[in-house]
Amino acid sequence: MLQMINILGPISVITAIGYLFGRSSVRLETQTLSALVILVATPALIFSALTSLNVSLDVIGSMATAAFLCLLISAAIGFLTLKVLGKSIRSFLPTLMFPNSGNMGLPLVILTFGDEGALLGVAYFFIIALAQHSLGLSIYAGSIRVQTLLRQPLIYSIIAVLLVTAFAIPVPQVIVTTTEMLGGMMIPAMLLLLGTSLATLKTSDLGPALVIAVIRLLLGVVSALIVIILLDLRGASAGVVFLLATMPIAIINYVLAERFQYNPEQVAGTVVASTVLTFICLPALVWLALALSKSQFPFSALLVRNGA
Repeated sequence: MLQMINILGPISVITAIGYLFGRSSVRLETQTLSALVILVATPALIFSALTSLNVSLDVIGSMATAAFLCLLISAAIGFLTLKVLGKSIRSFLPTLMFPNSGNMGLPLVILTFGDEGALLGVAYFFIIALAQHSLGLSIYAGSIRVQTLLRQPLIYSIIAVLLVTAFAIPVPQVIVTTTEMLGGMMIPAMLLLLGTSLATLKTSDLGPALVIAVIRLLLGVVSALIVIILLDLRGASAGVVFLLATMPIAIINYVLAERFQYNPEQVAGTVVASTVLTFICLPALVWLALALSKSQFPFSALLVRNGA
């Protein structure tokens, strides 16, 4: 119980502070704060976390592969589900594909698994962030927007990480300290943004939104377990993948839906419903993630058994 309080308490308190700001007359400048997180803090955290802890390319590749497969599985099942339900693919497929691995997921895995969680979580998150700002944007825009991805500092921080890691390039202390300081503001800023956004989103159709929210959670659980088995993930890797895959619908979906005026209030409804549902389920999700991380059962044996 104490462990759960230590993990979930800081997330709930900081999110609540953001929510109170959103409901009060003292408003956070969310557009500026969001731009600061995306353009400065996120690239800095990715570079700082993946270079300072001397992570190997194998670890980066494993977590990136896990993130890509979770996205692929969620996209495939989500597409078929929306077709069966008669829902708009353009409006709701991104909501089923892209979990809130940043605002909510990264703080959660860091509090749950410590420095190792930060390392693994960032290696997973950068794939989600890249996909959100390329594929997600393209779906809402109705056209491919590769040039938008090339303007994101995120992609260049990843290239820098790969170069430093592959060629063992020493990073000057001034860069280490600067990126560590800038990256340190990402987690609290993301949680404040999450709370403020929940307080200010204009929602509609909360009944159907709850259906999408439940599907998102189920897709997260299913895709995570399939990937953990396929890649035979153990320890913190399994727990981190499970938590990040089961996060609620990312707020960036609402931002993009509003930007391109494609059912923004309905998408906002799914974000709110999904976030509330996930908060309710957080103790169970964290417990399952910890159980997966401590399990010594070789998940790949399931595949061997089924194939025998």
